Formats: sequence, structure tokens, C-alpha cells
Amino acid sequence: MTLDDRKKRILESIIRDYVETAEPVGSRAMVRKHALRISAATVRNEMADLEEMGYLEQPHTSAGRIPSEKGFRYYVDCMMEKELPGDEEVEMLQQAISGNQDDWNNLVQNIARFIAQVTNYAAFVIVPSVKISQFQYMQIVPLQDNQALMVLVTDVGIIMHRKISIPASVTKEDLQCISEAFTGVFKGKNLVDMSRSDLQSIRDKMVRRRKVMDMVLEALHVLIEGSSEEKVVISGALNILNEPEFKDTEKIKKILSILAQDGTLKEVIPEQIRDDVDIRIGQENNIQDIKEMSLVYAGYRMSGDMGKIGLIGPVRMEYWKAVGTVESVKDIIEKIIRDRF
Repeated sequence: MTLDDRKKRILESIIRDYVETAEPVGSRAMVRKHALRISAATVRNEMADLEEMGYLEQPHTSAGRIPSEKGFRYYVDCMMEKELPGDEEVEMLQQAISGNQDDWNNLVQNIARFIAQVTNYAAFVIVPSVKISQFQYMQIVPLQDNQALMVLVTDVGIIMHRKISIPASVTKEDLQCISEAFTGVFKGKNLVDMSRSDLQSIRDKMVRRRKVMDMVLEALHVLIEGSSEEKVVISGALNILNEPEFKDTEKIKKILSILAQDGTLKEVIPEQIRDDVDIRIGQENNIQDIKEMSLVYAGYRMSGDMGKIGLIGPVRMEYWKAVGTVESVKDIIEKIIRDRF
């Protein structure tokens, strides 16, 4: 049902006030706060109409009104204007990702931490499994402080990075020699099909550089193993403790349990996900233990697969800010992926 402008303004005012205070909203307070050019009696009549339509609820007979889930849904679908991160928050995000783009794990963790920090909800980033194809080449680049960056590139453009420690005596030429040895033996082969004999033959040729070779082989094993399944990163789970809706200990335990288990969290987030930001409010969720929560989430493209990014918070959520933040960060992730891959 379409609401007239006055009902829309009243519904929005109630939603904004309820999100801010977590308390039922009364007609007199709303008229004063929002400078409505109508009487409190008129506002009460409009509120009664909105309640009859299912957009508002009255928790107690003498109390004001709160938005229903239907009211929140109408607001986000038909009225809401998303709020993009401000200049200060954009600067925070730039600091979070600067200097980390060669270390994908740290980058993802910093992005999740940023989203949780600016929204005060629990944030998640799910990185899709990498479908490894044929090995093309390896490059080991020296860094500072006795470290090097090992870079693997496959025929479908997938790039994987991992930092390794190297002895101070190892030169740039040593690292180049190891890179060329790996590329020569494995070019065109599937990474998961690397044979022990192939690996041993390289190690035998690199007697003087065997210590570095062992570090490279260990890092290679970690990369291959880690790329075969989705990675789930969660930040800000304890932000839920700050919400007055979740003072019940048992309720908190259930929610934190979901956030603590990768598999359960994956079940909470819909499998079919779009590039655009979606919202699931309360009872729209498919897991009983989060039917008092809301999800704001979107998909991002990574080498043909779909990763997921989003927020979990109370139904009484700042949807306008949550949607703007998720959308902005999703676009930044996809830009980083395009630049790297």
C-alpha cells in the first residue's frame, strides 16, 4: 500500500527516533523534535492508521509506537536514501587498506574491522575458494627486515601472495634463481598435482639455498591448502552486547555462537546473492536464532566467483548507513581485485 506524504514523514520520524533511542515514540515528543506543523492529536490519528496498516506497533497501551518489521521493510524499499561514508570515514578506510594490498588476509581483516567500527554492528567478509588452474610463474620479491613476498600466478589470472622470512645472507639473485627453478619445472601444471619427485628435484638443485627453499615449499603448501575453501572473517561481534535488545544472556549466547562458527554463519547468509546490496529484516531470515536480527549484505566478484560482505545487527538498525557503507566498501574491494588480478 502506498502512503501519503504525511504518513511517510511520520513513519520516517518514528523509525529515526526509535533507532536512536530504542524507546517507543510518542506523538508530543515527535511534534517537538521534528517541528511537524500539525497537532499532536493529528499525529496520534496518523499513528493509529499506520498501526492498523501494520507499519507500527504499540508495545504497551499507554506507550508510544515503534516500527514493525513491515514498517522497516516499507521504509527501506520505498523511502530510504542511503548514507555514504563521510570524508573522515573514507580516510579511515584508505588507512585500513594502504600498505596491505600485498597481503590479502590482512587486507580482508582490516576491511571487516573498518565496517564494524563505522557502523557499530558485527561485520563479515567471506572470501570464495580459489579454483586453482595451471601454474604460470612464481616470483619472489625481497622486502625489508629479512622478508620476501612470494607471488604465484595461474593461467586464469589468479594471483596469490604470501610473505616468507629469509636469512640475511640470501640475495636478490638467490630469490630470482629459486623463482626461475619453480617456473621451469611447474609451468603449465596444475598446482594440486605437484609431485614429490618434482619438488625434491628442485630442492636437490638448490643445495646452497635449501633453507630458503624449505620456507618457500612450506608457504606454497599453505597457499594451496588455504585456497581450497571459503575463508570467513568476522569483526565487531561484541558490538551486539551494546544493543539494549540483547541484554538477555541466552539470546546473546546464541548469536555469538553463530558468529563464532564459520559454517553456521554461511548458512545464515543466503546462498544466492547479488551484486546489489540486499536486506533481510527479522523474520525474513532463515535461521531461527537470528530472527530478531537483520542482515545487510552484498556480493563481490573475484575471478568469476562470488564473495560476500555485510553486517549483522538488530532489527532496529541504521539501514541507511549500513547500506551505504556496505556498498562503498564492496566497490573498493572489487577495484582492488581488478587491479591485482
